[in-house]
Amino acid sequence: MNPYFKFIFSRKQFPEWGITALAVLIGCTVTAIFRPWPSTMTDSFGYVLAAIENRFLVFRPFGYSAFLRFLHLISSNIHAIFISQALLYWLSLTLLLLAVKKYWPPKGRPGLFLLLEFTAAFSPAAILMLNALMADALLCCLVFIMLAMMLVMMQERSFIALLLYGAAFFAALHTRYSAMFFPLAFVPILFFHEKRWFGLTAVALTAVLFGVFHSQICADMKKEAGVRQFSTGFDGWQLANNGMHVIPWLDAAERQELPKDGRLRDLHRLATSGKYDKRIRELTADGTRPVSSFLWYNDLPLKEYLYLNMQQKGGTYLTNWVKLGSGPYSDYGKWLILHYPGKYMSHYFLPNLKNVFIPEDTEILSRPGEVEAGQKELCNWFKLDKNVTLKERTPFLGKKVVPLLPWVELAGWILMLGAALFMLIGRKKLSKHTRIALWMLFLFGFVYFGTTMFASPVVLRYWMPMHAVKLIFAWICVHR
Repeated sequence: MNPYFKFIFSRKQFPEWGITALAVLIGCTVTAIFRPWPSTMTDSFGYVLAAIENRFLVFRPFGYSAFLRFLHLISSNIHAIFISQALLYWLSLTLLLLAVKKYWPPKGRPGLFLLLEFTAAFSPAAILMLNALMADALLCCLVFIMLAMMLVMMQERSFIALLLYGAAFFAALHTRYSAMFFPLAFVPILFFHEKRWFGLTAVALTAVLFGVFHSQICADMKKEAGVRQFSTGFDGWQLANNGMHVIPWLDAAERQELPKDGRLRDLHRLATSGKYDKRIRELTADGTRPVSSFLWYNDLPLKEYLYLNMQQKGGTYLTNWVKLGSGPYSDYGKWLILHYPGKYMSHYFLPNLKNVFIPEDTEILSRPGEVEAGQKELCNWFKLDKNVTLKERTPFLGKKVVPLLPWVELAGWILMLGAALFMLIGRKKLSKHTRIALWMLFLFGFVYFGTTMFASPVVLRYWMPMHAVKLIFAWICVHR
């Protein structure tokens, strides 16, 4: 067995397992007292429907639905979601923290490292998301495993770590599509591994797993939408959504400008007709808040054009969704962004950049933790009474705690940047492995934050794994 795996199971590490377990237990107990039922939103019902039908339903990856199917074999009780996600969170985060302890040990300050572990595990936003019927908790745990195994592989030639990294990466691809960009952080590090053949093996494994994933998505798209392609169309819808933020701010002359691509002109005329301006201003708080409303609201241009297209050309909702998202909507979003870059920066990019540091959109976290009555599939799946809405006991968490969480994220940024400055100003000499680890964490954070910010309006739940990552980055920066 490799040194890391001997280390994590030694008796001396029992306090590490215990302190993270205590932090998760306290957080989950408080959450369960106020919110005994999992929080849900529209995506939740989509995940459950896909699990019931055992089908890839195009609009979101199948990975979390596969997780729900596996969990259902063990228990059909809806509380099993909270329990299983909490256990995975505790296990995966502790694996990551023990990797940090092994390679950057406290050296006479064990209490300080225990504090780090407790603080990393006791992330209010993360713990609240553990009691949510959403894929974010699963992705968070997979991120922790990937990062832990990357730290191990940089120090040891561990095939166990390589296999765990590969399994977590493949599962992450099927949990959220943004995981396909994670290799941008991992491959450069693996490529220059001091054991060249081991690093190249890891790179090859990453490429093979992505190739298998690509093939699976293409096959599923052919089966469900009749088109063999990798894009589900969602990326094009999201790009158009982001570009649409400029529409109310176009003057009369700009509204007369037409895209050169004839496929986009009718859509542009519809979007700039003026009928949507007031509604868009309301949703975006006069251009200061990025939203994803254009993907879902029937009274906005993208959905109206979709239904018009269905009337004119026929076809199902799904096939039209995919075709528009894979072609015209993607091109129209790019055209709006490139044609009006100043307005795009003012009304989408800069407000979204602010949300990276202070994610004011708390979305599902501030909504009542409840399962609404009438959700037939969900209630049947979890054996609940479909005529009864299962509500939270009190809105205390949503009203008093959640509004503070964006500032907790900002505090994490300040701590991390302060540690980095301390390292740079002090001109601290870093070992080769420390430099590689910091570069890996920096690249991962850059990829994770960057792809999320460019892809969609930022909401707090997206940052679930990054609370711990920022603390770990700070620890390695100041470690002596």
